[in-house]
Amino acid sequence: MKKIIILFLLVLATFTGAVAEEKPLGVKEYSSVDELAAAITAYFPKVQGEVKTVQGDQVTISLGTKDGLQNGVSLMLWRDGKEILHPVTNAVIGRTEEEIGSMELISAGSTTSTGTIKKKIKDPKPGDKARITPKKISLALLPLNAERPEILQGLAGKLNEYGRFTVLDREKIAAFLKDRKQRDGSLVKEMGRTFSLDVVAAIGIYPSDSKFLVNTTLYYADDARLIDTIVGMLDLKSKGDAFGEVKPFFVPVAEEKAVPIELSFDAQLFVAARLEGDSRLQYVFSDGAKLHIYQQDKTGWHEAWKEPVSYAAGEMQHFNLEAADINGNGRPEIFVTGMLNGRVVSSVIEFRDGVYQRIADVPGFLRVVTSPRTGSVLIGQAYDPMSFFADKPKQYAWADGKYVPGAEYTLPKDVGLYSFTYAEQGESKPLLVALDEKEKLLVYSKGTLIWRSEETYPSVGITVQKPATGVEAMLSKALAESDKSLRVTIRSRLVAMDTNGDGKDEIILPKNSGATFLTGHKEAEFVGLGWTGSRLEPRWSIPETTGAVLDYQVVGQAGAGSQILAVVRTLGGLFASDTLRLMTYSVK
Repeated sequence: MKKIIILFLLVLATFTGAVAEEKPLGVKEYSSVDELAAAITAYFPKVQGEVKTVQGDQVTISLGTKDGLQNGVSLMLWRDGKEILHPVTNAVIGRTEEEIGSMELISAGSTTSTGTIKKKIKDPKPGDKARITPKKISLALLPLNAERPEILQGLAGKLNEYGRFTVLDREKIAAFLKDRKQRDGSLVKEMGRTFSLDVVAAIGIYPSDSKFLVNTTLYYADDARLIDTIVGMLDLKSKGDAFGEVKPFFVPVAEEKAVPIELSFDAQLFVAARLEGDSRLQYVFSDGAKLHIYQQDKTGWHEAWKEPVSYAAGEMQHFNLEAADINGNGRPEIFVTGMLNGRVVSSVIEFRDGVYQRIADVPGFLRVVTSPRTGSVLIGQAYDPMSFFADKPKQYAWADGKYVPGAEYTLPKDVGLYSFTYAEQGESKPLLVALDEKEKLLVYSKGTLIWRSEETYPSVGITVQKPATGVEAMLSKALAESDKSLRVTIRSRLVAMDTNGDGKDEIILPKNSGATFLTGHKEAEFVGLGWTGSRLEPRWSIPETTGAVLDYQVVGQAGAGSQILAVVRTLGGLFASDTLRLMTYSVK
């Protein structure tokens, strides 16, 4: 055994020696991949403490080894802001947060620890807070050899299951490592930049009789700084083929007939509903200027209807698409809103007398809001060329053969007509969850903001060019289009659904990533977030959707299995066109 460990350490040095000076390594015994995953997770506890003293760039905090902290760990520093008061009782229900910077621990004691400032936004002071971010940590498992890839696969599944990590897909890692010879800190930093990683775990697996010597060296991805090294003997025989039983907590599962469907047009918006009033599901797509309706039956996947309109370039731009039965005839109507020749209009299409036909045109914006207690409600807002959204939103009803605006529909001050939903949490009123301009999630209780996420959830969105007026109208078209004040971005929809039958909704949304200035988003993952009573926390995820999510729907019944249907765009590169597919994922 000693010979094997010595040989292993010599091999290991070719990678780690160039990154950081190693400390003496202790070998631990692990009887399952689960135990190894738990050992890694232990380096990233969700902890929060207080700043006790500040001396120059050294900070002492009220957290230590009893809280799971170790030397080399980074913590975020922040300060309480203004109080958030309950709208009825005026009780303090929270505070805003002000980021101060970050620190790295250099001396972890039992109950207190000392560290140095790593990033400074403001000068820290006693009473400030210190914590390890509660958001999911983006991690890559970097293989140092080709031994037993199923162990790595099982480890990735377990780390995903804990809900603390988003683990990079192994196929992407393999493609990244191809033809790269370096195995030093520059590789870690390059991986971090390429995949927006927080942590890289370099893992070597070395057979030893019936066991495996497994080395896991953890690095911060931004600067290849060593966190720690875990060396263990993994004995899988004690619990059978343990790694074969390890599965991710949530994985995309294609239904038997729900194979990816390649779309032959540039789909941008999507909605699914039983438009014809029977059990069949219809799929409605907008290519930005007109609608396409598809369905799947005994004859296969085919186009059932295409909007019989033809717009010149730039005349029409759709930016919202919904479906709901608002007129109460048992068949959902299609509501599509767009910019047509400098004005915003909404059109309504319905299946009547065996054909799809336009039944109404409504000036201004429309959208469907679904609440656990009120069902589907149609709301709208007037349009003004100067302000874009004008007046207050109103609830619309079907009366005398048309959609008529009624009472004002009250929304919190900073919440617009789109990109919000309601989530049932067993309170007197559902929570309102919105996506703001910085792509952070906001949670409101009875109209009062009670939480804002640290993490962002980038959406593809649709940017609408407002018509130029006044001075802007005298500029050239190119100059007018470059004026940011003339552009409005309509962000992704949010969906709330109780997927596990516990009576509380999760927030389901895509998180796109990999964007560059020229290409846009390259990939995405779906996340399900649950309300803890004070914040939204990740409950499950579907990683690696092979492209950017343009739009999506969630269909099915609460707690009885549901599906995410998503339009996913895979970038084609310089000499190939993009590919658009309708993907199906099961939530079970």
